[in-house]
Amino acid sequence: MPRNPIVAFALLACVGALAQVNEKEPAWALKFADFAALESFHGKPAKPILTTRAQRTFRNAIVRAAAKGLNFAGHYTVAEWGCGSGCMSVAVVDAASGKVFPGPFKILSMPMAEGEGGREYQGAVYQRKSRLFIADGCPEEARCGTYYYEWNADKFKQLRFDPAPARK
Repeated sequence: MPRNPIVAFALLACVGALAQVNEKEPAWALKFADFAALESFHGKPAKPILTTRAQRTFRNAIVRAAAKGLNFAGHYTVAEWGCGSGCMSVAVVDAASGKVFPGPFKILSMPMAEGEGGREYQGAVYQRKSRLFIADGCPEEARCGTYYYEWNADKFKQLRFDPAPARK
């Protein structure tokens, strides 16, 4: 241990900060950069082609999101809409073709944190230049936790599931 109390304090502060960083993002965490988009679209996004009843039901949300432009995996747009308090649904629109794909869940509920030990869910998390899609919540209102998916060949493949900690 250094004899200078200022140096000792600085070292302890650095160790504490590193511990906090590691607490927030474990070494095994999947990272957006590890799933870089394979291609990128440039141009005006195609109008969504709505082929299913569910897609037509949420036409406005899908069309509005697609018009805003790309936000996922290089040339896709994730369209989100609410399905009640603390609940969401998504679809994925190919900006080049207009084809609409289902999300990895029908609904994703995000219950409110209750008391100590409760947690706040993030919902859907994704990035424009990454194929990684994270669903943090309770798909179909069951099995709450964090789901990691890879978008590849126009579909989601589940990579991992981290269950929510048991309530105390």
